[in-house]
Amino acid sequence: MNPHLPMKGRIVKCITYSQDKKLFRIEANIDFIPGQFVEISIAGVGEFPVSICSAPHEKNFFEICVKKVGRATSYLFSMEEGAFIGYRGPFGNGFPIEKLKGEDILIIAGGIGILPLRSFIKEIIHEKDYGKIKILYGAKEPPAMLFRDELNEWRKKAEITEVFERGSEKQGLVSDVIAEVEIQGNEYALICGPNAMFNPVVKKLIEKGIEEERIFLSVERRMKCGIGKCGHCVFGGSYYTCTDGPVFSYADYKHAIL
Repeated sequence: MNPHLPMKGRIVKCITYSQDKKLFRIEANIDFIPGQFVEISIAGVGEFPVSICSAPHEKNFFEICVKKVGRATSYLFSMEEGAFIGYRGPFGNGFPIEKLKGEDILIIAGGIGILPLRSFIKEIIHEKDYGKIKILYGAKEPPAMLFRDELNEWRKKAEITEVFERGSEKQGLVSDVIAEVEIQGNEYALICGPNAMFNPVVKKLIEKGIEEERIFLSVERRMKCGIGKCGHCVFGGSYYTCTDGPVFSYADYKHAIL
């Protein structure tokens, strides 16, 4: 595949979650790792990066969930099943799914940070080759939480804690509920959400005994062109989110931002 040229994919399913969030299933043959992303291209309109939120074992399609924030995403919102779009990818490094087999997993998602983590959750539940799975999922309010219809299925294999900033009995930030969760210190932690949640979450995980090398962050919100050419995702002087990441161990991420 030429990484500069979009492939053609057909929209085969759409689910509207809110006025500004919509899931699209794209018919395509693509192999990827949870945590990787694609560039979505709309001819004459523009292109944008987005994490794949379906699981690798789900063949002949991939899914993306898009927040309407600009011209290209707004145009995509107007498209329906049967329409064609372009895509490039997958790009970047995903979560080390093979390394984590047999291990206990702690997943922490804030808002739309659930997108790349949904890919991982669905895959490890399907593979059944992992230890205990715990999921901490925070959102602004109950209507803003994505994939709530899937949580009961996930609960068959995972312990799930939900928290909301408002509109619920359990109110607060996702970092606030870490103290309530039983953590042994031998878990691998996977985190995605707003950048502001990284430091408080990581600090509390380290206090719980989880080593920096066992904490993985997805910083997918920094992505732009996907292939390390535009320079928009550079941080720490020489790290490219799209090629060195978007998934980093906290030990590497911390080194890059210091």
